[in-house]
Amino acid sequence: MLHPLEKETTLRVIANILEACRDIKLLSPEAYRWLHLRAGFIAHYDLEGFIEEYQTSQNLRDNILANQIHNTSCNRSRKDRDYPYYLQQCEIYQQIVERLLADPQQFKQKKRTDEFCVELSKEKTEEIHKLTLITKRGTSSVFCDKNFLISLQNNINHHLKSCET
Repeated sequence: MLHPLEKETTLRVIANILEACRDIKLLSPEAYRWLHLRAGFIAHYDLEGFIEEYQTSQNLRDNILANQIHNTSCNRSRKDRDYPYYLQQCEIYQQIVERLLADPQQFKQKKRTDEFCVELSKEKTEEIHKLTLITKRGTSSVFCDKNFLISLQNNINHHLKSCET
């Protein structure tokens, strides 16, 4: 017989999954065990593999919402001896969905960023520069003039200021 989770465990799992929607690296082993048993989630990973998959190619929040229909309706008979357990699992999932939908910006996942380097070099003429972005995934270059570089600097400064507020 499957037993429903204790209230404290339920609250920890919900809180941690919501936290992991912002930063998947914060997913606890306890919340992972609960989540990887839900329909639509990758069950053949361990915790580290799950975190890596959702950090690089997927978005936990979006996947929770996409799999809502499969995880919030209890398709068990009330006569089933494990019905209380399955009903609770659906209710927990529904609580997570409600919180995600109530404030979508609060649970926006942090994007994984590569370490990178930018090189700027002058070309044959003083007016043209070569701007090169170097990451672990590769290198990309663009030729530009002084006006482009000033515009880029202004855009970066504007973005940084908007992130501070």
